[in-house]
Amino acid sequence: MDGCWYWAAALDRYGYGKFNFLGKTSLAHRVSYSFFVGQIPQKLHLDHLCRNRACVNPEHLEPVTNKENHARGLRAQSTHCRRGHLFDPRNTRWDARGGRRCRTCDRDRKREVRRGL
Repeated sequence: MDGCWYWAAALDRYGYGKFNFLGKTSLAHRVSYSFFVGQIPQKLHLDHLCRNRACVNPEHLEPVTNKENHARGLRAQSTHCRRGHLFDPRNTRWDARGGRRCRTCDRDRKREVRRGL
């Protein structure tokens, strides 16, 4: 998707733009949407249609339910982990934030830690 407005300042650990104002941390994409479009409806999340978390272009943001936002994110994700293991039901673990973890890579990391002790 063309036309992303890249947040040029600080990013949080998940890649979203953030800034502090009067002692409170705000997410840049939420402030941008509120300023240019209006209030974010209660119980809705902003989905980055461009799949770029650092984008603050309000035309790339759509209020959706958490369930829809999560489903869209999964469709946009790859089918394999960084090391090439397939994300299938047996090899996929879901973390507390709804992210996917490769079980094979997790096992390999634990083995490496045990060897190092």
